[in-house]
Amino acid sequence: MVGTARLASALILLAVFVYSGQQARAASVGAASAEAGEVSQIDEGAFQQMLEESTGKEDSVQTEEGDTLRVELGGESTVMFFTTPAHPAHPAVVAVKVMREEGVPHILTDGWQAGDRQAFDNWFTAFIRRNAGLVRRWQESH
Repeated sequence: MVGTARLASALILLAVFVYSGQQARAASVGAASAEAGEVSQIDEGAFQQMLEESTGKEDSVQTEEGDTLRVELGGESTVMFFTTPAHPAHPAVVAVKVMREEGVPHILTDGWQAGDRQAFDNWFTAFIRRNAGLVRRWQESH
């Protein structure tokens, strides 16, 4: 399940884009969105490589949250979520990226899975729902 700390992390990323001088333009150009991107099948080797690449970046901030490791990549406006062996979907990764197109924030969520597909689908869906809620809150405030 996507926890409060994950929501806070996504809110921080969204806030950076929304409140960087683009509020008025964003409201007039188009609607913010949360999108499910690609979901890809990987193997454990690819999972390990993604984990090592993400945690090895100088700007990465890592936080263990129960059965998940959150890796914030501020320079890429991305938060990566890696399952640990205790997670039902392990090994799996979800990447949440906040982008701005013509001043409007968009949240794109991609996933990679090598474990139980149903457990992954449930986990991924929780991210999509949470991100859609973030976008709704942003739209209501503008």
